[in-house]
Amino acid sequence: MKKHLVVVLFASLLLGCGCTKNKTQPITGFSPTETTQTGVSETKQSVTYTIPQTLKAYYKEIDFSKPSVALQEDLGQLTTKQHTHRLTYNELWDVLKVTDLTPAANEVYLLYGEQGVLQGKKAYAKGKNQNGGRQNQWNREHTYARSLGTPKLEQSSTGANEDAHHIRPADVQWNAQRGNKKFAQGAGAAGDVQGGWYPGDEWKGDVARMMLYMYLRYPSQCLPTNVAVGEKNDRDAHMVNTLLQWNAEDPVSTIEIQRNEYLSKPEVQGNRNPFIDNPHLATQLWGGPVAENRW
Repeated sequence: MKKHLVVVLFASLLLGCGCTKNKTQPITGFSPTETTQTGVSETKQSVTYTIPQTLKAYYKEIDFSKPSVALQEDLGQLTTKQHTHRLTYNELWDVLKVTDLTPAANEVYLLYGEQGVLQGKKAYAKGKNQNGGRQNQWNREHTYARSLGTPKLEQSSTGANEDAHHIRPADVQWNAQRGNKKFAQGAGAAGDVQGGWYPGDEWKGDVARMMLYMYLRYPSQCLPTNVAVGEKNDRDAHMVNTLLQWNAEDPVSTIEIQRNEYLSKPEVQGNRNPFIDNPHLATQLWGGPVAENRW
């Protein structure tokens, strides 16, 4: 239902362009990690990207052949520059009723929910107007828990607290049970794991790509090491390899594409999550398991 790869949607976008795409130059990615003369670890590997026509204008300023550290900085600057409209916290309600809408258009998908579950805290979807703060309602889940930011998201003016790229509908009870627990390895459905929180096989890729976005957009406030537990990355001590693993294991879904397209509208936010556009960018920046190259 939700987690079908975006083959149909993506193909329709490309066919709609009706034009040939010019290939970019081979870019530098991961394997193995090397240290430059400046002492900064870089990643090395040749991979070719063919950026879809529909995304060329957005990424026109990015040189994907740059080393990982420089490319990470450039992508972060682009993501910030394109974030031209900041939503208010109240506006998020209406935004989520669009970004996470089911095909039937009467419900929204619930983060951490289980397919086949129709009621209760583990429900997969609920009525789009069933939002609020009471039992059997859904509310706004900050996947990057607000209290884990440096400073806390709600105590800053950066916009992270209202950034819809990491805010998803979630059952009120399930959201409260997650609280501010850090993401940790697990298996199967979402739930508590050894003091942490596993988002579930269904959602771990979504969560990983949202956390990677938050680090790119708010690099000092939203560190991966503050929101996830696991082995630290060799190239970047702030990165947690668990997120890279989830990004590779759980491919981009139709709902992620739907969210990314809507949020990129200038009147909504204007910026995109590059790791939804191409999960392999995470492999290029930080290495780890090779993620899908959608370009």
